[in-house]
Amino acid sequence: MMDTIFQKEILIVEDSKLNAQIAADILERYGYKTEIVFSGEKAIEKIISNEKSPDLILMDIELSGKLDGIDAAKIIGKHKDIPIIFLTANANREIMEKIKSVSAYGYILKGVDESVIISQIEMAFNLYEARHEIKSREEMFHSMFENHDVAMILVDAESGHIVYANKAACEFCRYPKDIVQNMDIREVADFFGVDGYESCWEMLKRGCNPCVCIQNGVNGSEKIVNVYSTIIDYQDKKLIHLIVFDITEEWEIKRKLEFYRKLFEDSLNEIYIFDAETLKFIFVNRGARKNLGYSEEELKKMTPLDIKIEFTLQSFKEFLKPLLNGKQMQLNIETMHRRKDGSLYPVGIHIELMEYDGEKVFVAFVADLTEQRKIENDLMEKNEILNTITAYAGDAIIMIDGYGKVTFWNPAAERILGYSKDEILGKELHTFMILDEQLYSSYKKAIEKFRHSGEGSIVGKTVEMKTVHKKGHEIDVELSLSVVKINGSWHAIGIIRDISERKKFEELLYLRSVTDPLTGIYNRRFFMDILEKEVEMTKRNKKPFSLIMFDLDHFKNVNDYFGHAAGDMVLKRVVEIVKERIRKTDCFARWGGEEFIIFLPETSLNNASDIAEELRFKISTAKFDGVGNVTASFGATDFKENDNIDTVLLRLDNMLYEAKNNGRNCVCVG
Repeated sequence: MMDTIFQKEILIVEDSKLNAQIAADILERYGYKTEIVFSGEKAIEKIISNEKSPDLILMDIELSGKLDGIDAAKIIGKHKDIPIIFLTANANREIMEKIKSVSAYGYILKGVDESVIISQIEMAFNLYEARHEIKSREEMFHSMFENHDVAMILVDAESGHIVYANKAACEFCRYPKDIVQNMDIREVADFFGVDGYESCWEMLKRGCNPCVCIQNGVNGSEKIVNVYSTIIDYQDKKLIHLIVFDITEEWEIKRKLEFYRKLFEDSLNEIYIFDAETLKFIFVNRGARKNLGYSEEELKKMTPLDIKIEFTLQSFKEFLKPLLNGKQMQLNIETMHRRKDGSLYPVGIHIELMEYDGEKVFVAFVADLTEQRKIENDLMEKNEILNTITAYAGDAIIMIDGYGKVTFWNPAAERILGYSKDEILGKELHTFMILDEQLYSSYKKAIEKFRHSGEGSIVGKTVEMKTVHKKGHEIDVELSLSVVKINGSWHAIGIIRDISERKKFEELLYLRSVTDPLTGIYNRRFFMDILEKEVEMTKRNKKPFSLIMFDLDHFKNVNDYFGHAAGDMVLKRVVEIVKERIRKTDCFARWGGEEFIIFLPETSLNNASDIAEELRFKISTAKFDGVGNVTASFGATDFKENDNIDTVLLRLDNMLYEAKNNGRNCVCVG
């Protein structure tokens, strides 16, 4: 792994979570620290608000949101100097013009090999450092041209008093000549050794050629200087002739070159430099030597042919020819490398031809693909598992694109909905599933919104709905809907479960909860729920309703003389008689035992009395097999202005009680 002190941070700006994560995984394998944001706006906010900036930005050109990658890069460039590499799916002329409009460090085509990505990023870092170095050099050269004279100072060896200073020296010390020549050398500049703050003054008095020192100026500035000193005898005095060269820039460049050398040597990538003619290795970095198992001395006697098993000398030269004749700037290949112990490992190679001072060399950046291959194999296995799951899943799994066209259809979808994969793939799903024209029109508006935003009223939710089977009948389904962005386009993934049997069971449970199991009419609890709602409604709209309650006379005798089976038969037959007479809007319920109650909406008390009398007559004249005649006593009342549920039911019960007291088989109204 890259040493922590040199670990660079890369900000990935990509609106595809999948693509962003893939890029992050690649970069982190090569020792980079990564952070992901999903829009240009978020990238700008992060760069401007944080003091510490990323070392590089990997920016997708096409981003969701108001700003694309180009616009975001322009805004960032106004605030901070950060190298930016663009990600793009294509490199057409329009894209190239956009990239040229900002100070970018090139682009990377999506889908290229990770060795190309890493190579491009490393080249961007090098270019960035080089630009800064060039800028620094330009300043140095400007200074050299403006002040080309060497700084020279004559100092009294005993007192340290400055006897003479030339123009360059005065400028170096930042004092006018008349002031400099009346100062002590230690007032103008203190010289200390670079290896510790041990004074160089004694060394300078003895003669030092050169003495590398840190010069602390009177204004607090600090410089690295080469000081040449010569002892001069002049007029019985010992003078020290100092020639001072400012090597601060040179020292810094040397430090940077050492840094680059170390970076090159310590790179996680294998890096090879080999001669363009002899093909012999000139340099192979530590990572390559460690992976191959060869020493540096062994590799200097070798060529790439010694580690590339599939190439002959002739075929390798043919492979490199496009670089030599200028037809290509780079070559990329995936192959195998052979270690010293004979083992093989997969690699991705990026090769370029470099020329300096008439010498040509090939530089190869090589990435060990062992881990990548392992990841790819793991992904293949996971895809195989996913394919098996979708193939044998009991639920339908369907994917549609932003235009509503089916892009995935598993076997369970065929079983549940009746359409085969060949019939449905590429077709607009809802032309099959939605038959109502008005509903289809609403759907078209919704899919248009989804195509642009990935949003929808049921996205991320699980809903129950009805859909149409290929054979035309409706089925109850449970739909769970999620979204994913693929190649910049929104897709919806639906998991559909057939819940028809469950719905039937739920309906059965509901009916059992609200009906009397013997007669099939409503039970008392459900009737009370209905009555409560109707009472509230009547108080608001003032529409009348009436109630009838009846009780079978001497029903206990039927059970005692003829048995409970005969009693049950009588109850069911009475229910049939009543249901044949009342309306569908009326609510008929078993109140308890042989007692029944009827709710009559928008019915006056007179009409309720007539209905009760008619029912009494029908029951009393009906023949009940094995039992004979049965009679019933009826009470009827209507809802009055100051009534509530308790008062109206109490009055109804009193009317029934009065009918019983009047000899039964009659109707009492009140």
